[in-house]
Amino acid sequence: MRSVQRGPAPNTYTNYQSARNDLTERLGWFCSYCEMPVKNMIEVEHIQPVANGGNELDWDNFLLACRYCNGVKSNSNADRAGYFWPDVDNTPLAFLYSELNIIEPAINLQKHETIFANATIMLTGLNRSPHTGNEPTDADSRWINRLIALGLINDSYNDWLTIENEAFARQIARTATGHGFYSFWLMKFAGIPLVIDAINAAFSGTYITQYNTLGVKTIRPTGIF
Repeated sequence: MRSVQRGPAPNTYTNYQSARNDLTERLGWFCSYCEMPVKNMIEVEHIQPVANGGNELDWDNFLLACRYCNGVKSNSNADRAGYFWPDVDNTPLAFLYSELNIIEPAINLQKHETIFANATIMLTGLNRSPHTGNEPTDADSRWINRLIALGLINDSYNDWLTIENEAFARQIARTATGHGFYSFWLMKFAGIPLVIDAINAAFSGTYITQYNTLGVKTIRPTGIF
């Protein structure tokens, strides 16, 4: 799950749906949860559901979601407690992405972090795929789009092995933004800074994980769970 920085509110809203274009300008046309590209019908999602006391018009309560993540999440979470969120947490440290189309808690997490990571995955059904016991609905195309992206990621990686230069790194980054699933790209190109930096630069609003005051990267910079 890509960490994002939406920045300060650019407008005051009387209808939360009118924040869509401001959000996509800051964060790109990607679901903030599954990372799938959504070129139309992207939805403004309330992190704390309005039905559970969330502020309907608060910029800081908005993320972008595909219809599947938004529909599965619905009003399931009472508030932010018990989950990781891409706008306040270093979420890339919380999750492990694999070429088997699997999303799971990262290894070496503390017990409470693993609980939070699993809860976040379940909240929006991030790991739903056929024949896993966690089946998607017939309409849920997230797993199919991940498989398509994984094919492109592997092709891009194999091409990179023969064309390792800055221009091709930027081309890979453009391909990544066209097909989404940011975290799977970072998984494949881990240890190749030229490509990683190009991908991070290409995805609007990406927040690069920072070190805390002790010089350690932590999932939750505030340390408050």
